[in-house]
Amino acid sequence: MANTIDSELQLTTVLDTALVAFKRAILPLTLFSTVFRNVQLQGTNKIAVPYYPLSTSSSQTRAADGSYKALATATDTQMRDITLNKNKVQAISFTSEEINRQPAFNPAMHGRMKGEKLAFDILADILSVVKASAFTGTTIADGTSGNFDEDDVADLGKICMDDFWPEAGRGLALSSGHYYNLLKQPAIIDGSQSGSFDALREAMVRRLMGFDIFGSAGVPTNNGTAFAVLGEADDEVFTAVAHGFAVGDRIRFPAVVGGTGLTADTGRYYVKTVPTADTFTISETLGGATKTISADATAGTTVQAYENIAGMAVLPSAIGVAFAPVQPSGAMRSQLADYRIVDDPESGIALEYKHLVYPDTDQEVQVIEAHYGYATMETAALKILRAS
Repeated sequence: MANTIDSELQLTTVLDTALVAFKRAILPLTLFSTVFRNVQLQGTNKIAVPYYPLSTSSSQTRAADGSYKALATATDTQMRDITLNKNKVQAISFTSEEINRQPAFNPAMHGRMKGEKLAFDILADILSVVKASAFTGTTIADGTSGNFDEDDVADLGKICMDDFWPEAGRGLALSSGHYYNLLKQPAIIDGSQSGSFDALREAMVRRLMGFDIFGSAGVPTNNGTAFAVLGEADDEVFTAVAHGFAVGDRIRFPAVVGGTGLTADTGRYYVKTVPTADTFTISETLGGATKTISADATAGTTVQAYENIAGMAVLPSAIGVAFAPVQPSGAMRSQLADYRIVDDPESGIALEYKHLVYPDTDQEVQVIEAHYGYATMETAALKILRAS
């Protein structure tokens, strides 16, 4: 029997389930200074995002007859304007013909999958700014996902404490491999030990060692595609047209041709300098001495951005993020058969729905869309956790 769900009810179901899935999958962004708005931006493409910077002012001693006022420093909440210059879209197009040929059509499941994937892709885009060149905080030694457990979280907690991170607001975002191995630890999955069966039933670790914990497929490795490079021993310079590296980026050489002394594949290096857009030098440690190569790296040598991120310990001030619907232009509105905003009043999270009709090609396009922007803020407020 053909699906006879009312089209308006069907659309509402799709959008509602998409929003619920999007809200759940985007949760790791709550670790950062994130503002969600469910009203359209008009007259500006910026949103002011509040954040609390790390306190670096030393405590002072007041002389017996001294002034307290003279020793005071500003404690105002800081604001950062975030420009909404990004958008991502997931298509949710259903035609009457498709519905009639699919009796088992499930609009709720379709909306859920689209909303979740939209959130994962946005999360990966925002976290693309996480690199050694931007965030230089020390973390625990590289490890595999199969070895990551509560002891490693404790080690991260010690590092944060040693760096005088405030106890409030600490978060840990993990890739799926590290997160699920953490879930499997007896101290977490065993409700008689942890005091909660959330790990077993819902795959959730709410709090651990002072961290709010989130796992997501949207946590990117931030590894790049390998490309050809040449290296000259006499001036220690590597050449690759428009390489795109920045000082401090972590890299590796998947293949090395020539007796250079470079360690292929498993060696980790850092970009030391970028003399031009086509050249760079390297060091063995971040900010270390320029590495000398013993012979030219010849044709067949390749290089790759290799951050190899498995997670990150964060404070909210590390990254600023803002979301809001953007009002379509007059020309765009004239092409829309339908436009609406579906929002979650509690969080302010909102998705836009657009239905476009193209009579000349007999096509309809229906999409869900999110507009957002982000910016790196405090580089000392994030510590990168890497996989081996």
